[in-house]
Amino acid sequence: MSVLGVVFAVQSGDPRWLVLSLPFTLMLLVAGRYAPSGYRLADDGLHVERRARARVIAYRRIRRVDRDARRLNGLTVMGSTGVFGRFGKFWNPSLGFYSLELTNRDHVVWLTTDDGLVGLSPDRPDEFVARLAERLGP
Repeated sequence: MSVLGVVFAVQSGDPRWLVLSLPFTLMLLVAGRYAPSGYRLADDGLHVERRARARVIAYRRIRRVDRDARRLNGLTVMGSTGVFGRFGKFWNPSLGFYSLELTNRDHVVWLTTDDGLVGLSPDRPDEFVARLAERLGP
């Protein structure tokens, strides 16, 4: 869209074409800032790293961690399912409302929290689950 706006502005000589691409460009910038880029187990909780601000899930709010297969398709309530991954709030009939912070749909780790299900996609999911389970305790 941005490129098309520039091309049309140059061809027609009308700079209003540049405005056409602004909403699309803004949407891409915002999505890129809130897309998950990594996961870190810190002292205060699990950090979902992003360019904007990390999302912190306190260990005391995590009830369970598993790798059970669940359907990821559903309605997007507020989030993105685009080029930067799947992140935000979603809903489907089998899970109800759930959150995703995925960069990869193949290796999903599910957290059952006080606020509902949260799906993550660490690079080494089995190792991540083991290390998180250690922090959670019995």
